[in-house]
Formats: sequence, structure tokens, C-alpha cells
Amino acid sequence: MARGEVLKSIAISEPDAGSDVQNMRTRAERDGDEYIINGQKMWCTFAKGSDFILTYAVTDPDADPAYRGISVFIAEKPRGTFDRPGLSGQPINKIGYHGWKTWEVNFDDIRVSADKLVGNEEGKGLYQIMDFFEEGRVHTAARAIGLSQAALEDSLTYAKEREQFDKPISEFQAIRFNLAEMATRIEAARALTFLVADAVDSGDRADSEAAMAKLFASEIAQEVTSEGIQIHGGYGYTTDFEVERYWRDARLTRIFEGTTEIQKRIIADNLLSS
Repeated sequence: MARGEVLKSIAISEPDAGSDVQNMRTRAERDGDEYIINGQKMWCTFAKGSDFILTYAVTDPDADPAYRGISVFIAEKPRGTFDRPGLSGQPINKIGYHGWKTWEVNFDDIRVSADKLVGNEEGKGLYQIMDFFEEGRVHTAARAIGLSQAALEDSLTYAKEREQFDKPISEFQAIRFNLAEMATRIEAARALTFLVADAVDSGDRADSEAAMAKLFASEIAQEVTSEGIQIHGGYGYTTDFEVERYWRDARLTRIFEGTTEIQKRIIADNLLSS
């Protein structure tokens, strides 16, 4: 992957296991030198285009607590197809993020060799998920900031060019104040995200801080992109301007890599346990 020779997708969520990862039903049963995987996964971005699907499955359904029974496997497949016995996928029709095709993937007696168990030890899957989410939440915060910045820049341009009552709307105090608030919120989210990114790069534990950055930046993105549409007026509600796409894509940042509500729970749990 680092050399760009293979491409990965990831399969964690399921129809009944989104925020509640421990509730996953996909099973991986040991059969000699292989594991047999059965189950259904949701929200698998780039699943068809990838060379392998990093698949999370339950290897010990009796584990207590349940997270100790989750393991992760490399399920290889031909790039660009689901042409492997027992493997199939259907695209999910999203309202945004059209640059990423996202799939529902079904595993029906998919066999993987035992050496495709990541880490060579069962029961470590949830720990790997948590490490993944910490970085992923910083990434999501950065995406949210990018959408917000784009909405601000487009709104600035539009406000200078759009004229009403014989002058650009950028001369009206209401528009000027809205632009000022948008810019301030973006810079606050950017500063927090840079701070957390630095902590993650330094190897420091930053689960609460990553949740804060993701929470704050994604909420700001929804507010700022919505305000961008408002500044564009009726044109903002058309596909003639990019601001409607920023708005649709920003909405997703409040959901993936853990919903807004999950971020609040993580922050509160860490605060109250200290």
C-alpha cells in the first residue's frame, strides 16, 4: 500500500452495527488452516475497486466483553470486481460524497488463509478499530474544514459580484457580519484540528481531543455551508453553484467516523472517568 501497488477498502459497519460496533454479526470460523467468513457489511467505500477488503468479524461469539471476540482479516479479491466465489456487492445511493462509491458487501462462505489474520492473534480487532478512528476523526475534521473554507471563499466571491439595490451585497452589514462569523468559526476549528493532529503525529493519546476536533469541525461545517447557501440566495439552492455540494458533503461529516452523539459520549466518558 505504501508503494502504491495495492489498494485497500475496509468493512466494519453492518446493517445493525453502526455506532455499536460490538454488535456485529459477521462471523469468521476457523477451519484448519483457513477461516470461513459469513456476513453482511455496509458503508464499504471503494470495495469494488480495491485489491483486498480489511474485514472485521467475530471469531469468538461467547467472548465477555464482546469486543474481545472481534478479529480482522485481509480478504483478497481482484481489483475492480467482486469476481470471487461467495463475494458480492451493491452500491449504496448516497446524497453526497459522490467522489467515493460506497458499497454493501456480502460474504458467503468466503475462505481466507489463517495467515491473513491481521496481527496473527484473534480478539484484537476492536483495538485496531479504535486506533483507526482516532486518526480518522482528525481526517474528518480536516475534510469538514476544507468544505467550510470552500463555502466561505465562494461566498466571498459571490457577495462581491452579486448586486442588489444598486450595490454589491457585500456592502450590506448582514452579509458582512455573516462572512465574519463564518471565517471566525473556521479558524477556531482549524486551530483545534492542527493541535490534535500534532498530538497524534507525536504518538500522544488523543482520543478525547480527536473526538472534540471531529465534533466541532463537523458542526461548524454544517453551519458554515448552510450559511453559504443563504448568502447565495435562490442560486444557492441550485446545482449551478458548488455551495450546494459543500452543504451535502458537510452533512456526512457529522455521521461517519462516529456520529456527533458518539463524539459527545467519548468526551463525556473521559471527562467523568478522570
